[in-house]
Amino acid sequence: MGSFTSIVTKEIKELIRDPKILFGVVLLPLLLYPLMGQGIQISEQAVQTSVRGAKFSLYSDDSGQVADAIVKYIMTNNTVTRIQANSLSDALVQFKNSDSVALVYVPNGYNYNITNGGKGNVKIYGNLKNLNIAEATGAEVAGSIVNVYNYYYSLAIIKGLSTAAGDTSSAVAIHDPINLTYASIIKGNVVEVSPSQVTGLIMSQSIMLPIMVMMMVIFAIQMAATSIALEKEQKTLETLMTLPVSRLTILAGKLTGSIVIAIAGSISYIIGFSYYTNSAFSFAATTTSVDLTGAGIGIQPLGYALLGVVMFVTLVSALALAISLAVFTDSVRSAQSLTGVLIIPLIIPAIILMFSDIDMLPATMQWILLAIPYTHTMLATKAAFLGDYWLMIRSIAYISVFTVVVLWAAAKIFSTERIITSRFTNFRFGKRRQQTA
Repeated sequence: MGSFTSIVTKEIKELIRDPKILFGVVLLPLLLYPLMGQGIQISEQAVQTSVRGAKFSLYSDDSGQVADAIVKYIMTNNTVTRIQANSLSDALVQFKNSDSVALVYVPNGYNYNITNGGKGNVKIYGNLKNLNIAEATGAEVAGSIVNVYNYYYSLAIIKGLSTAAGDTSSAVAIHDPINLTYASIIKGNVVEVSPSQVTGLIMSQSIMLPIMVMMMVIFAIQMAATSIALEKEQKTLETLMTLPVSRLTILAGKLTGSIVIAIAGSISYIIGFSYYTNSAFSFAATTTSVDLTGAGIGIQPLGYALLGVVMFVTLVSALALAISLAVFTDSVRSAQSLTGVLIIPLIIPAIILMFSDIDMLPATMQWILLAIPYTHTMLATKAAFLGDYWLMIRSIAYISVFTVVVLWAAAKIFSTERIITSRFTNFRFGKRRQQTA
């Protein structure tokens, strides 16, 4: 036990001493994501401040009671400049040279069309000088003002016609006669929440866990490969192998040390990314609050326990696979390049399963994805929210079998001198030597 602890401590110290690992894995997420979140928050606040203080211009080429009514409504409680011009082209010249973000244009014929049962036309011009979001949003705000006026003016017309006809119906009911509501059935329980809100909630929560798992495994793969490559690059692996310590103890120590650093990096990533999301989306008002715990949606204690097992076996398999491949390299750069191939079967299932369900895919694609062990990790994270523990247990079993195979291969490699002598360059040299002979 003392030898194992010494190897784990040595492994952790060596990984922490490497500035690339310490900064890139632990410190960078704590610095980068908060800075990104602050940057987005500052820019969004600037856009909101600019929109709230936005100035509009208004040019009316019509006259009459109805046309005057919309002009009066727009100019009330808004910062609006009334443009006086002989034509629309002259009005646009004044508008372009002003600090207004939008021009509301009431063309000739607006009053006549509405009073004769037709539709009145209103056009909005956006003044895009710098092509930024605030300018585009300002035009949308001007359009929303017109839409609000359009809604209440239509109610006034309906009410007037109803009164003239002796109808006592509500103008709102006539305008919108159908009241549409949604409900969802989840595990046999009827929940008075729309399906889009349920899926939105599940997506917002279940997407995060696959990302966390993916980042954790990537960190672990890179660190495990770096650990072996550093040993071989600095010629310390030979010394380590001469100590009176079991090869399997050395393998277990390296795996454990890499897992500890990977967990530290994942925690820093979670903290940094959480701060990023809170900062980046703090400007967005919460439109709804959905609590689905009563319907069985959410991770229960058993789900957390099984999810922890899934992450553990996934980490161990990825670490063992990375160490096994890194044995055949002779430098940190070559080890990182080689283990970069392992990231591909990790990223592809994560991207596909974050936005679709595996049952929606073609049968061939399903079998390909299910053959990849890390696909089961992503499936287990989603199953944890729905309480599908049988699927999680199947995922654990599949990943565990794969992990045992990888550990067996890693143990075989560590039990021979191949761990010291193996090089991809040696293989090429050997082939060339045989061809020359």
